[in-house]
This record gives sequence, C-alpha cells and structure tokens, in this order.
Amino acid sequence: MKRAFLIFSAPCLLLLTCALAAAQTAAPPPPPVLLITREDIKPGKMDAHEAEAMASVRVMAKTNSSITNKDLRNYRIAMSPLAGNENEVTYVVAYSSFANIEDRDKEVEKFSTGTLKADYAALTDKELHASQTKLVAVYRPELSYGVGNMDIAQARYMAMTTTRIKPGHEDEYWNGVQKYTNPARDQTPLKTNATYAVYQVTGGAPGSTYIIFRPLKSMADLDTASARMVRPKMTDEAKTQSDAIADRAIVITTTLYYAFNPRISLVSPEFAARDKGAVAFWITNPAPATTASAGGSK
Repeated sequence: MKRAFLIFSAPCLLLLTCALAAAQTAAPPPPPVLLITREDIKPGKMDAHEAEAMASVRVMAKTNSSITNKDLRNYRIAMSPLAGNENEVTYVVAYSSFANIEDRDKEVEKFSTGTLKADYAALTDKELHASQTKLVAVYRPELSYGVGNMDIAQARYMAMTTTRIKPGHEDEYWNGVQKYTNPARDQTPLKTNATYAVYQVTGGAPGSTYIIFRPLKSMADLDTASARMVRPKMTDEAKTQSDAIADRAIVITTTLYYAFNPRISLVSPEFAARDKGAVAFWITNPAPATTASAGGSK
C-alpha cells in the first residue's frame, strides 16, 4: 500500500508543482476600471511636453513615497501612436473601483494643496495642450478573450480598437463575437499568444462605446498572430452571419497602434518585477531633473 501510494503521489506532486509555478507566473487580470487620457499637443511642442511630463512623473513618485496605503498611490502608462496623430500622447491609469478614483483624487489633493503645493504649482503646461479628453471604462471579462496569455508588464506596444455599437445591438454584436469570431480565433496562434481585454466606456464618449486592448511584446506579434488569420478559419455561414451582424450593429471601429513611452510612465515595483526583459524598461524611481530638462519645460 505504501508503494502504491508513492507511485500515485509522485505525479500528483508534479502536477501540483506545475500548477503552483503557473500560478506564480500567470499574468494578473486586467484592472476593473481605467482612466484613459488623450492629450493633443500643439505642433512643435512635443519636446517641451515630454520634459513637462517627466517632471509630472517625478512629482507623482514623490507623492507616492509619502502615501503609506498602496491602493492610494498613482501610476500610469504613457503611449505614443505609431500611426495617426504624431502630436498625441495617451495615458492609461488603472483603478480597483470608482471609489478608488475618488479616494486617490482626495489623497493627491491633500498633498497638492499641502506639503507638495510648490511641486504641483510648478507643473504649468497649459501652453502645450491643444486639447485633452478623458474616458472612464470598466472591464468586461465575459467579453474578453485570451486573458492571461500576455502580461502587459512584458509588452512594449498596444493595439487599441475602439468600436461604437448601435444602441440596442450590443448583445447581438457580442453574441456574434462569441459564436463566430472566437471559435475561429481558437484555430489560430491567437488562442495562446494574444489577449484581448474588452472595456466598456461609461463616461467621456458616446454610449455603446467599447475599447479592446491587445498588449504586444513586439510589433512582430502581428505577423505571427494577427486578426487577419481569423476570417479564413470561419465557415461560409459564419462569415455571412458575422458580416450581417456587423452591418446591423457597428457604427464605426478604429484600431490604433501605440508604443509605450517609459520616460513619461510610472509603474509600481511589483509591476516592473513582472517584466522579464534583459534590459530594464519601466521606470519605478525617476531620476532627478537635470538643469537642461528643467529648463526645457519652461
């Protein structure tokens, strides 16, 4: 009996070890709430804006160092478009809830009007922005695909697809994705190599607007695991039904490719530790301003 137990338990132990290793390396789920800020910078002002944005990161890090509750610290990922408006910068900030947005704002206000008032007052970049738009979006896990395949901490690029659906057609559209698109995706490298995190915009854009985030380690990912591979895997019936649903349901859809900009991003040490790149990419502790960069933001 003892021998039989040992023979049985060895595979179980191996499976348990593998499961624990997988749990330790699995990418965490997307955050429940995102604040997405798009800034249009005036032509000729991008260098000045980057210097100012780096100054904002230093103030953000200085504020975080004074906040003991980790849930109230602020971090952001900055992205610059590879195609489209060259004078655009997009920031993405993650929150655990809507209440978390309010709590963090109150914490920042406490420092911006108190001990760090001078630091915040120095961040005067009003002359640099042509416009600024903010969106709030909530994560829809039941609409997402391949979550866990890709850890955003290891990504260097982001594909962002914004889709506006006609009111009254949201269920029809997403049911069609589940019924026709996802089975075809399962027949391509997307099944294991891609993550599509779906967020529904709840403020700052017309109703029924969704944003799909696909983090990319490299732009080469789009050569080996591309959405272009999906349609050929559909049956003729699936193509016909999918096209009909899209015609009825979609107002407009746009995909943009962004490159992450670590110089004006700030991430937590825990986030940066998940990046397995040979060279450090993310910034967790920004360097002090140099005379040149300090002057460049004026």
